[in-house]
Amino acid sequence: MQTSKQADLNQTKQQSLENKRKDWLRDAQGLITLLFIWGAEWVFSAAVDFALYWRDLDWLKQAAFVTAVVASLIQIWGMRKLFNTGGTPTTNDAVKSWGHPVFLVLPGALLVAAVAFMEAIGAVNPFFAPILRSFLLAIGFVQVGLLLGRSLIYLGVWLFALAAVMSVWYLGYSGVILEGMGGISLLVSGYMLRVWAR
Repeated sequence: MQTSKQADLNQTKQQSLENKRKDWLRDAQGLITLLFIWGAEWVFSAAVDFALYWRDLDWLKQAAFVTAVVASLIQIWGMRKLFNTGGTPTTNDAVKSWGHPVFLVLPGALLVAAVAFMEAIGAVNPFFAPILRSFLLAIGFVQVGLLLGRSLIYLGVWLFALAAVMSVWYLGYSGVILEGMGGISLLVSGYMLRVWAR
């Protein structure tokens, strides 16, 4: 009898956690769109880096970055009602337990901005930025995976291992490969999170 009650309690707790996770993912749908925007930008930048061997297309890479920034700002501006009201009443429970989805994105955005700033002022060499971005993205996947699902942890570990291998043995190709694979990882994670929210 006691074992049955304990099993029911564990099952109820697990179901409650699953419901909170789904509510949080529904809240984060606008932020998941940012994964698609930046994943596409990273993949496009990697393709442009590859094409730079034959043509001077650096302006296209900068245009893609500016487009991604503008699209991100538009997406965040469109979500302002969600930020102001805290969402629906059922969502408020998820926000209290998991934190607002924007707080998960903010540290990563600040780190990416810091790397971009260091690269712009010449504080780091051209090989440093793609490797650091990949490591930060991998760590972000593992952190989010601890909350939302094991698949993201595997994705983060894979990207971390790829960044380590590229930085030790294939440093010259790291910009193209890590940017491309990081972009694909962002697209895959966005798709996974969108499917999990259903």
